[in-house]
Amino acid sequence: MARSISASVGSGGANRKDDSVTVQELLNNVPPDRGGPAPLLVVDGLPWQKTQAAIRQFQRVHLGFQWPDGRVDPGGKTLAGLNEFDSPPEVAERLEPGRIFYV
Repeated sequence: MARSISASVGSGGANRKDDSVTVQELLNNVPPDRGGPAPLLVVDGLPWQKTQAAIRQFQRVHLGFQWPDGRVDPGGKTLAGLNEFDSPPEVAERLEPGRIFYV
């Protein structure tokens, strides 16, 4: 299910803490070769220099923006692109209830 934000995050954005956490989590889901941050962002809800740089990198690498603006807007292309990488974890094997598996 696609995640949403209530206001813009990043350069010139409203930068509400809940929305900023969402964007930081979504950015951390993106592999570095697809425009994700390396190292991963600290998910603290503070979208300053590193988060804005990660947004610009994602916009440039994955979305092909020639002039990335470093901002994620509700319903915008950047948020839609980030949501492409927000999928539930893959399940290797489902165990029947009550079955214990030790590693």
